[in-house]
Amino acid sequence: MIKRCIKFLSIAALLSSSIIIQPVHATTTGVIVSGIGGNVEYENAFELQGQTILDGLKTLNPDDDAFSLLTGPTVSRDAVMSAIQLQADKQQQTFILVLLGHGAIDGRNWRFNIPGDDLSDEDLVAAMAGVDVPDQLVVVATSASGALLDTLSQPGRVVVTATKSGGELNASRFGEYFAEAIGSDVADVDRNEILTIGEAWRYANEQVVNYYEDQNLLASEHARIKVNDQADLAVSRLGALRLAIDNPEVAMLLEQRLELEKQFNTLRDQKASLGFDEFYEKLEPILLDIATLQQQIDDATGWEPN
Repeated sequence: MIKRCIKFLSIAALLSSSIIIQPVHATTTGVIVSGIGGNVEYENAFELQGQTILDGLKTLNPDDDAFSLLTGPTVSRDAVMSAIQLQADKQQQTFILVLLGHGAIDGRNWRFNIPGDDLSDEDLVAAMAGVDVPDQLVVVATSASGALLDTLSQPGRVVVTATKSGGELNASRFGEYFAEAIGSDVADVDRNEILTIGEAWRYANEQVVNYYEDQNLLASEHARIKVNDQADLAVSRLGALRLAIDNPEVAMLLEQRLELEKQFNTLRDQKASLGFDEFYEKLEPILLDIATLQQQIDDATGWEPN
């Protein structure tokens, strides 16, 4: 059982970073928009990224109407604004907005390229002002998106942009790797089968850096994130947890695991004031309890080592 616990967390990682304490049962709604590609290659890529991200988000809330995916010629400024309002009106725990495509600066405003009238930064601010939920995430995976980092930032909202400023105007690769993170387990660093925005952003950012280094190119995009202490916001369930989303037994066990994780975080914060022996004496039963609980979760979800 202790060996199995290593899948969930390693002590080395625990002592240097926080464990996730974001409730994964919290109801999430959202909107994903794939903008104009400009050519077939980009068009197909943006649509595929949108579908991949939708599939990942649906592991948090499988309701058919929980998320709106807008792609292709049906996308319009009014359709995006209406979709945001529709999902925001459901007043759930978490709201997520993801924009994929090309962005630009016209001298005064940032604009998201979609059929018809572009969606502007002013449109986004107005639309998000109507989102009154505790936890919010806005991911703008477009060129020039860094211009929105401060504009959209506010307490309770995580903002992710593919670039550091509005001056980075080349097509961005961040959305490709962000979708890859949400669509697989490659970014699940602590292996607890709950992917957070912090993990997804870290993976996508690293892959972007690696891409430009491998191609021996000067990087034309530098992703940014403003988390406001919400890097643990869940964006996907993975593995056995993804398959057991409707299992009430698993939901109950996850709540118990989250409580133990809170106890660990509290203890970790006290480490400096505790002696070596006292710290590890208190740490051991928490880790053993987590291992025991994780075994129960594995049994309930049918997880196997292979």
